Amino acid sequence: MNVIKYDGRLEKFQRKKIIRTCLRVGVQKDVANSIADKIEKILYDGITTKEIYRNILKELNKYEKKTASIYGLRESIALMSPVVFEIFVKKLLESYGYSCWHDKIVQGLCIDHQIDIIAERNETYLVECKRHQNAHRFCGLNVCLQVEARFEDVSDGFNHNKNKYNFDRAWIITNTKFSEHAKKYSRKKNIKLTGWKYPNNESLEKLIEEKKMFPVTILRTRKNIIQKISDAGIITIHDMTKERLKKAGIEENHIIGLLKQKTSLLNS
Repeated sequence: MNVIKYDGRLEKFQRKKIIRTCLRVGVQKDVANSIADKIEKILYDGITTKEIYRNILKELNKYEKKTASIYGLRESIALMSPVVFEIFVKKLLESYGYSCWHDKIVQGLCIDHQIDIIAERNETYLVECKRHQNAHRFCGLNVCLQVEARFEDVSDGFNHNKNKYNFDRAWIITNTKFSEHAKKYSRKKNIKLTGWKYPNNESLEKLIEEKKMFPVTILRTRKNIIQKISDAGIITIHDMTKERLKKAGIEENHIIGLLKQKTSLLNS
């Protein structure tokens, strides 16, 4: 059976990928195998990965809603606006002990630059946040070239006393995978990369799961409720309290359900 991937490429169906995905979100091996069995029953030649994803999510919901939520992490990040993603990344880095400043204008030698995040912990980083609406596209070489040019101009600005930021490295954080060209270029230019499943030990999803810094867009509720929560400046589930949800105009019955989801995710 051939599967049509998000970018249109054809790939042979691999049962082990379904099992590995289910195990990653915390279900037992027998449950993962059971879900793989059910996915195989609905397979047809030319099925899309999107349809497979929907069916895995449906099956996970039958076992535990918290595992279904974690499985949807990639898509929940894609639902954020670019600015909210920047604030989310700032909060995530702060949970790892970084001192961060968001949305700073820094004068380079040639022009002024809007820096998404300045992060300090042993080194000073110029952080570029790239949120892609299509969570399955690649963050490519062009992004690395742009960030390297910005880093060089800001560094030249510091050397000519035009700004106070002596950056050590540039850092690109995205919700998607990096292309191989982007990885190769960044290794040579000493650009730190954090994306989906890269690098292996410090990928975006691992950093999030380690600190349970799940975005509120992961919650399973109506879109208008998520919008109200986000508009109130509640970005992660850690930000959610009964008082803040009330202030955001969320009804009592929804607040109870949202806080139960928060507890479930924090205990996952």
